[in-house]
Amino acid sequence: MDETTQDRSTTRMPSRRGAATPSRDGVHRLSVPLHPRLSATELIRVLLAAPGETDLSALDPVQVRSLIADVLTQHGYDVLDRSPYYPELDRHQDARRAVRRAYGPRFLDAPDEQAVLADPLREVLAAGSRKS
Repeated sequence: MDETTQDRSTTRMPSRRGAATPSRDGVHRLSVPLHPRLSATELIRVLLAAPGETDLSALDPVQVRSLIADVLTQHGYDVLDRSPYYPELDRHQDARRAVRRAYGPRFLDAPDEQAVLADPLREVLAAGSRKS
């Protein structure tokens, strides 16, 4: 039997998510989720930052999620500010469809998704108002 004079810290899991976890050295650490919630527009921007030779229309949902993780790992979250946003391009529409395939009804009827879906319509309306 091990006889020690010092109290040992517990190593059980915290009772609630995000709670400080006890550690062996007595320092309590907070767990931080590594998967922040990104909107549909942000996911599209991440896919647009992927290498140009990537065919977004041919990727299955698992490959789309993997590509998003790879781009975020390689470039960080700064890619959300730097990636171009041109809804009239085919690559943008392929990225939008890829996000829908990968994440399904998660963005269904969300205000952000409705704004993304309305982008091409806004372009048509803007072009129509310039002609008249």
